[in-house]
Amino acid sequence: MSHPITVYIADDHQIVLKGITSVIQLDPDLEMVGCTTDSKKIIEEVCRIKPRVLVLDMVMPDIPGVEIIRSIRQMRSLQTRVIVFTMHKDIGYVAQALQEGAHGFVVKDVDTAYLIEGIKTIIHGEQYLSPPFTQHQIKRYLKQLQSGKDKEDVLERLTRREREVLIFVAQGVTNNEIAHNLGISVRTVERHRYNMMKKAKFRSEADVTQFAMRRGLIT
Repeated sequence: MSHPITVYIADDHQIVLKGITSVIQLDPDLEMVGCTTDSKKIIEEVCRIKPRVLVLDMVMPDIPGVEIIRSIRQMRSLQTRVIVFTMHKDIGYVAQALQEGAHGFVVKDVDTAYLIEGIKTIIHGEQYLSPPFTQHQIKRYLKQLQSGKDKEDVLERLTRREREVLIFVAQGVTNNEIAHNLGISVRTVERHRYNMMKKAKFRSEADVTQFAMRRGLIT
């Protein structure tokens, strides 16, 4: 008898955690090994428990899902595969998650059977997309992106700290509050903010907020 697939769940809504947990516990091929609503605990917990699959909501408080996926991808010794489970349906959002290292993408308004299917699929090294997305759509989108017809690759031009500042600015957080949250000086925040605005060619805070909402970085 093969060992069950160990699963860790990260979502900022308790009701979602309970729902997914109940579904996983009914499947003999899956084993729930942990969950959290706190994005700050995800990397630490995944490194400690080493689940085979992380089910991740991309819009988490404090640390965005893209940063979590990127961190897990960079840990070469960690074999955990990531499947995104989110309410967002923007194709640029899906492509970003896959480019950062996610192995699957499931939207929350489909039957939970798709999530279970997705978990079992990505374990074998395959990519998984739930309806309404298809591999053809993603490939076409990425081709447009590479040809310069879409500027949604702006995040790739930013440093990690600039991406963090972008998210705070999009939420209307002041420079003083950003400095406190990140443990850096206000002057350093101002420098990161200036660089972020210049690289992304944002003209106002409204541009930053609209971009962040379109990418699913904030709700």
